[in-house]
Amino acid sequence: MKKKLIIIGGGSHAESMIDTINSMGVYKIVGIIDTKEKQNTYVSGVKIIGEDKDLEYYYYLGIRNAAIAIGSIGKIEPRLRKYKACKKIGYQFPNIIDNSAKVSKDVVMGEGNFIGKGSIINTKVRIGNACIINTGAIIEHGGVIESFVHIAPGSVLCGNVRVEKNTHIGAHSTIIQNVAIGQGTMVGAGSLVLKDIPSNRLVFGSPVKEVTVYEQSTYDC
Repeated sequence: MKKKLIIIGGGSHAESMIDTINSMGVYKIVGIIDTKEKQNTYVSGVKIIGEDKDLEYYYYLGIRNAAIAIGSIGKIEPRLRKYKACKKIGYQFPNIIDNSAKVSKDVVMGEGNFIGKGSIINTKVRIGNACIINTGAIIEHGGVIESFVHIAPGSVLCGNVRVEKNTHIGAHSTIIQNVAIGQGTMVGAGSLVLKDIPSNRLVFGSPVKEVTVYEQSTYDC
């Protein structure tokens, strides 16, 4: 019997997540939680059945598994806020891993991660909680990906790269080996990272240049 699962967020990322969950054959999606305005509409055939205030009700009905289908887009707070609220209620967050992804057997992974189509996670990689490793992303050997990191499609992280929490790596970026990216940082799409990047930065370019310094977020994992 399939385990019941509820999805948090009905945006475009939910479409990819629904496709992967259905292909796994492990979970039955009972519906999506989103805003009041979206109630009774559908995302990829799955109905939006409630708002945030209804999460306790569905937990009471026996639904124990949740998946957050909210990308970071440089702003981790909404994703983190939903995660914390669901954890407080008691929801569990399984890892959602597409059948086409290649994940080494010795990868150590927390909970609530989404591993998208065609992504490759090589040996001795460590991944925290609630990360997105999106379509076609590559994380090479020995990498460390802390919690609430979003690795966008087509990005390549070479060997022993460390990405600290709450960071967004833009699509088709490349980070060379042994580089560390600080927490709360956004690397713009198509960037080439050749050296360490401090925390709370927006960087972009090939090679990257610092664009601005962010105020440190009050949210934490």
